[in-house]
Amino acid sequence: MSNKEKQYFCPLPAKWNEVYESLLQVWRKAALPESEKPPIPLILAAWHETTGLQKLLRWKETVEWAKNHECSHLMPELSDNEKFRG
Repeated sequence: MSNKEKQYFCPLPAKWNEVYESLLQVWRKAALPESEKPPIPLILAAWHETTGLQKLLRWKETVEWAKNHECSHLMPELSDNEKFRG
């Protein structure tokens, strides 16, 4: 099975962190409470401790957070080399 045929789960860690940092800026500027922080990406140690499904669900939470806070425009179009597939 080629990489393009595998299921897409989420961005690779470096790209996911970039998105998270952008969403954190929105959160800070809006002075939202701690409870409304964007979902923490499953990167660094969490990358190796979580399944593809867990990564997919957290990424979906992140996309939903961006949508709910009117910053979907910060969600990038990912190139194939920025996608984690399993």
